[in-house]
Amino acid sequence: MIPILIVFAVFFLLINSLSIRDNENQPKNLSKIELIPDTIQVNGDLLSFQGRMNGQKYQVYDTLKSLKEKGFYQNLSQNCQLSFTGNLEIPETQRNFNGFDDQKYLTSQNIYRQITIQQITNVEIKKNFDLHTLRRKAIVWTQNHFPKPMSDYMTGLLFGFLSKDFNQMSDIYSSLGIIHLFALSGMQVNFFIDWFRKILLRMGLTRERVNLVQIPFSIFYAFMTGLSVSVLRALFQKNIRLTSLDNIAVTTLVLMLISPKFLLTTGGQLTLFYAFVISMLNHPFSNLNGLKKVLTESSVLSLCVLPLLIFDFHIFQPLSILLTIIFGFLFDFMLLPLLLCCFLISFLGFSLNLNYIFQILEWLVYKVDLPLHYPFVLGKPSSLELIILFVLIGLFVDSFSHKKRRFFLIGFIFLFFSSLKIQ
Repeated sequence: MIPILIVFAVFFLLINSLSIRDNENQPKNLSKIELIPDTIQVNGDLLSFQGRMNGQKYQVYDTLKSLKEKGFYQNLSQNCQLSFTGNLEIPETQRNFNGFDDQKYLTSQNIYRQITIQQITNVEIKKNFDLHTLRRKAIVWTQNHFPKPMSDYMTGLLFGFLSKDFNQMSDIYSSLGIIHLFALSGMQVNFFIDWFRKILLRMGLTRERVNLVQIPFSIFYAFMTGLSVSVLRALFQKNIRLTSLDNIAVTTLVLMLISPKFLLTTGGQLTLFYAFVISMLNHPFSNLNGLKKVLTESSVLSLCVLPLLIFDFHIFQPLSILLTIIFGFLFDFMLLPLLLCCFLISFLGFSLNLNYIFQILEWLVYKVDLPLHYPFVLGKPSSLELIILFVLIGLFVDSFSHKKRRFFLIGFIFLFFSSLKIQ
């Protein structure tokens, strides 16, 4: 155990020293940037995107000067290099309690400087093609061929991209505690990988060959969904054929190698912790069946991740468990296949305008949100309190088959939550 801890300590010290070195070796000024097309966001007259230059990544902001310029970037689906005049700055840190720490987030993405463009002097379109460009082409195609809000759900569930126009609905989904349905992960990965395997097996390929072909398809899908940590985690778990706990252990190691800072992000922490808890819940509820098993597993899963959620967000929506089950089924088993079919047949010249379905959905979500808009505000636990909560919940899961001990622990956990101070 000690040698393993030493190896991890050396690894993280090395990553930290490299991060400090990269931060200190940033240029003083910059006049050109290579735009990463699938990171483009247009919000009114504000343009934002990520770019690369000389091996470094940057977060870039610009104020659009005309409707023509706005239309150009909304429809841009090629690599290009921008020449500009502007300011190279250190990103802002957290300004107030529970405020967003832009610097911390960008650092976790290996971005140490942001650029505020004053004027773009030249745009040079590049002819090279990559998967970032393909993803951007798919997003632009969807936005141009389908009406809103249908196009927002299509880009969100198929490509992991939500435009700034979806911010209002994002706030409503967040208040209901179900915004994670748009964070592509296990359900979506299982849907695409399982159907991919079924098609190849029906074509007569052997399972061994399908297992090999599945790897490049997984890489392709990862790029098409923006290389998010949650998708990478789910893809690694799907392709690493080991038992549950060994699988999550190897997945964690691989994620650390390709994205060492993923645990610094809330998304990285939650996706890995969700996966770990799910792997731990297989045995305690093996004697349950049907709807009772689904409800029990969902409730215990929500309880297990609650300490981490309130540590990061300090709020809790009690009905999020029930809403996740209902809307999760709707999103993953109905909307996802429907949107995929609509997207594919659009290339054949057919257009299924099912926008009314999504208008009804948003009306329904809005009505559900009206009495539930303000979730409970809980105190932020200290590091020690967070550890105690995790220990208590671990004991609860381990003692689930013992009825008296189970009720005692759930009562104790509830009292402990109630004792947290609101800051």
